[in-house]
Amino acid sequence: MKAKRLVSCVSALAISSAAVFTGFVSAADASDVVLKGEQVTAKAGSEFTLDIDLSQLNGNAAQGFSGCEFAIKYDPTKISNVKITEGDALKNTGATSAEVEKSPTIGDEVPMINGSSYNCFDYNVLADDGVVAVLWCTGLESSQYWASEKGTLLTVSGTVYEGAGEGEKIPVEIVAIDRDGNKDMVFGYTENDKDVFYTSSVEQQGLITIVKDDQPGDEGPSYDDLMKNVLWGDVNVNGAVSATDLVAMVKFMVDPETAKVTEQGLVNGNLYQGDKNKDLKSDDIMNAFDLFLLKKYILEDVTEDAFPIMDMSAVK
Repeated sequence: MKAKRLVSCVSALAISSAAVFTGFVSAADASDVVLKGEQVTAKAGSEFTLDIDLSQLNGNAAQGFSGCEFAIKYDPTKISNVKITEGDALKNTGATSAEVEKSPTIGDEVPMINGSSYNCFDYNVLADDGVVAVLWCTGLESSQYWASEKGTLLTVSGTVYEGAGEGEKIPVEIVAIDRDGNKDMVFGYTENDKDVFYTSSVEQQGLITIVKDDQPGDEGPSYDDLMKNVLWGDVNVNGAVSATDLVAMVKFMVDPETAKVTEQGLVNGNLYQGDKNKDLKSDDIMNAFDLFLLKKYILEDVTEDAFPIMDMSAVK
């Protein structure tokens, strides 16, 4: 198998902690290759995942590239435990398996810096500097194995620091590796022993915005959605109504903090709704009236189609 010849492939990950990294961002519509970072939310002290996408392949770049290198830059005081996962835009090329098939010993001859088994994708995390150098390169000349489909190039994961404040924005930048005067991200291929490079740019940088536990979108399903899945009397939400639901309801009435009844369980157990008013949603109530009706339901004195009951006087 021919050696990987694209210039960038020779030393992309052999960088020291003293290396300087600079962003390279230009008008997306003027570039052959355009990258886009995902903008996500996370809670302080929690884990996050963020995709770096191949957003556009314009002009000749539509035929694909056989190699690329760039870096991910972040603040190491705000993000830790950073890991990188190869995305489908690279994985689906089939380049790695084709290289191994062509040269079965390549895995023994070419160790991966990230410690994985042989792969055309490799990376080097410089945790103290908040930098990850990324490389993907195949030595196969057939464009069949080149990256030519839009999609996720890689996924960045890690942990946000405990002291992050609500609304704080933590950048995860796509930048060039500034090595020997290089100021550009590298995407290209080799033809007739010459390296051909595409222009590249970043449409949108990655960003993590810190949110609180009660941020919109984190409150769970709406009451209307819960009502669509209601099973009257199924307090423990196991798909059936039995004496165990009586136990779950009693535990909730005695100690709601430790009973661990879900939102769906509260709706399912709210059999009597005559106690609701304009200021109180029905799913906020589960009390002795509901326990009384649940017992009658289990004893088959009340049928399911009677629920929810608005007038207790109708119950014999």
